[in-house]
Amino acid sequence: MPVPPWAGLVLTTLTLITALSCGSDQASEPLPTPPPLPPSPTTVASPIPTATPVVASTVTSSPVQASPTLVPATPTPESTPTPPQVQASPALTPTPPPPDPTPTSPPTVPALAPQSAPTPPNVIGLEPPGRIPAPAPVGLDGWINTDPLGVPDFADKIVLFDFWTYTCVNCIRTLPYLQDWHEKYSDEGLLVIGVHTPEFDFEKLHENVASAVADLGIEYAVAQDNDRGTWRTYRVQAWPTKYIMDGQGFVRYYYRGEGAYADTELVIRYLLEEMGRDLSHITPNSDPDPIPIAGTRATDFEKFLTRELYAGTFRNIDFGGAYILNEEYYKSPNVVQQYTDPGERKNHFLFIHGEWLNTPESLDHARVSADYEDYIGFRFFASEVNAVLNHEPGEPYHFRVTMDGGPVPEDSAGADIQYDAEGNSFVTVDSPRMYRLIRQADVSSHELLIRPADDRFSVYAFTFGAYGRDDD
Repeated sequence: MPVPPWAGLVLTTLTLITALSCGSDQASEPLPTPPPLPPSPTTVASPIPTATPVVASTVTSSPVQASPTLVPATPTPESTPTPPQVQASPALTPTPPPPDPTPTSPPTVPALAPQSAPTPPNVIGLEPPGRIPAPAPVGLDGWINTDPLGVPDFADKIVLFDFWTYTCVNCIRTLPYLQDWHEKYSDEGLLVIGVHTPEFDFEKLHENVASAVADLGIEYAVAQDNDRGTWRTYRVQAWPTKYIMDGQGFVRYYYRGEGAYADTELVIRYLLEEMGRDLSHITPNSDPDPIPIAGTRATDFEKFLTRELYAGTFRNIDFGGAYILNEEYYKSPNVVQQYTDPGERKNHFLFIHGEWLNTPESLDHARVSADYEDYIGFRFFASEVNAVLNHEPGEPYHFRVTMDGGPVPEDSAGADIQYDAEGNSFVTVDSPRMYRLIRQADVSSHELLIRPADDRFSVYAFTFGAYGRDDD
């Protein structure tokens, strides 16, 4: 299938967007326009309750009844008695009055230095106080690691909403930082809530999310947003996205994608210090963000970091993503058919061979084949390759992976690659999650083939990265 002439513009845009964030639900609805901000930082009442204001008590004098006017009584006239004759006393020298006491200066009371307000960090995305009221979350349920939380629980807290989904590689890379902030600042007033907003239907199942939270080592609160009520209320467009609200219930910070970890922690500390918290005993993480390996940006699309590749018809046909090179894929959605490898190898595109079912969200292997002759493949330019796979309850199954025509080299193998006695590289699928296929030290171009033998194989997407092995 020839690549459409507009593919270059689409690939440029999509690759820049998805390099640090996973795809979104932009296919199902137009991108929302962010709400206009008020022209000036005028204080607006927030729907999230704030700390009870401390009101200075006013001392009111009790009314005192006025005293009646006193009129001196008129003395009764009497006869004046005749003073007795007294012998004169000798002259006495009058004693001078004592000198006035020397005035004493009042004691000096040292003036109390006013408590200085914390200095706002120089961080992009930091909003002034009282400008953007934080919307109340909508429809959150399926709480994990906590009892259900609501707006009253946010009072006197710095609340961080992290919109994520557990198969998104960009989200997974941010989790260690969120866990670190939770451990350091939860006792100081930080409340981290992972708002799990699924990209695929199997991510809506509570048992799948709970299992992923445990496997990923998440200890802070997580809530399911399966109907995307809070996602839409906050006008989120991609995973991951972070919003931070202050103790007065106003949005103070927004960030989309990976990175800006040191800046985000500075914002957390600043907002806690605004509330009077002493953080002198907590050392912030000042490590620089992980930097992608050089060579992930180029004008040649064959040497451009591979975009996220979706296998289902929803994004290939309905959204027009054109991720698959086989023409027959687009003629009959949601049917089992025999595919023939088109022979074309291009970065950013999938090709299929064998018997497959193209569903709205996934591409499912449609038969049992002991010799692994069916495959889905692609040419990629990256250092990391991951596959999002479903697994229905039941026994695990396996599929083989080949790179450039042979087993995956051990120094390029991702965490989920195994080897059998004959040296074949394979993956065991035992749960619905993201599987790590390739993790190499450099960004380079290779061909990868996924060869299932089981009819339970179901792939939803492939994701790519450009970080070295030391950044696991």
